[in-house]
Amino acid sequence: MKSSVIIRLVATAFLLSSSAAYAEEKSEYSIGMAYVGGDSIYSNVKSTSAVMPSISYKSDTLSISFQEGFAYNFFDVGKTAVSASITPKFRPYKSSDSPNLTGMTRDMYVDGSLKASYEVSRGLTAKLKLETELTNKFNGHSLDISISQFIPIFGQPLILQTGAKWYDTKRTNYLYGVNASEVTAQRAEYTPGSALLPYISASTFYSLTNQTSLFANVNINLLPRNVVDSLIVDRNSVVLTVLGLNYSF
Repeated sequence: MKSSVIIRLVATAFLLSSSAAYAEEKSEYSIGMAYVGGDSIYSNVKSTSAVMPSISYKSDTLSISFQEGFAYNFFDVGKTAVSASITPKFRPYKSSDSPNLTGMTRDMYVDGSLKASYEVSRGLTAKLKLETELTNKFNGHSLDISISQFIPIFGQPLILQTGAKWYDTKRTNYLYGVNASEVTAQRAEYTPGSALLPYISASTFYSLTNQTSLFANVNINLLPRNVVDSLIVDRNSVVLTVLGLNYSF
């Protein structure tokens, strides 16, 4: 299974399951299963799907999970919350994933981040997230700005979110670029430069019992022209889907 797709999908699943647990004021531990599926942006890499387990811990100030890492909420006053986190990120692809990626090596890395949110009005929240790579793989940075709206529809919660991620040149080159040492007769050197990646998502959850809930998310990511022009990239948009079952105790 292609790790670039999996890490994004599983991260979405954990965010949804945590949101469901928080909204229902459930306890700190949760376990579950999630179906994840979506497209790969890389050339000749097929779409993938899998059923995966999930487990996490959450308190008012601390949350821990394998996919989301370690997050600490150190400021939460009124409408404003600020947290810091350390998050593992799996390699975007493997050399064996496609003939187009042969001879290209990317490794797992770790991001450190600072995240702030502000409740603009009831159900409407603005978010800002700064990330930097900590493991010296590429030393790149990113900025994520978004706004989300919680909408109850006939008693069923719907969370709509839209935003954009800015990647600096080092991060885009690691994810989408081709280094001089990776050039072949069919693959030219390419440095995308910094990039802005808009996205939109819709999430919901449904409580089966006081402790058990279903959750779902659909996320659409758009890729800018300077990313799509890379010879290892094959799509200008990606649709990611998560369906899961969560049990809190």
